[in-house]
Amino acid sequence: MVGKTRGKTLVIDTYAIIADLTGTISPKARRALDLVRIGEADGIIHFLLIYELAYFWRKTGLVFKNLAEIEEFLKTYFKIEELTPVLAIEASGVKAEGDSILRKSDDSSLSSRRLSVADAVTLTIAMKLGAQIVTGDKDLTYVAKHMGVNVIW
Repeated sequence: MVGKTRGKTLVIDTYAIIADLTGTISPKARRALDLVRIGEADGIIHFLLIYELAYFWRKTGLVFKNLAEIEEFLKTYFKIEELTPVLAIEASGVKAEGDSILRKSDDSSLSSRRLSVADAVTLTIAMKLGAQIVTGDKDLTYVAKHMGVNVIW
């Protein structure tokens, strides 16, 4: 398990990284990622974020020159939380609970949605580390707040 080594620990979502790289990130989230860049906060990511970022690049060709550049970017700025059987089992419970929270939402744009596996893993890691999540993802934000996890956006 990745632990806190400097100041703040932040779990970073794919949404935040893509928004930052494409210039659509909120000022608060940008400040949070800046703390990660300068080493004043640990930015935690996981394997599915790496997958999603590589897939985004394959679909759009935006931002990075190649996959090696993506890998170098991620290794330079972030700590990678490893997938373990325990994390996978815990994330499945978070997904089930998150789906239920979304289903019960009064917001029709949320009540038909389901928490993605990547978002369930992100939320599980944040809960285990007592960390905040940096994301603008509406589904993840809604569920995280209902589960007592602070979101920076």
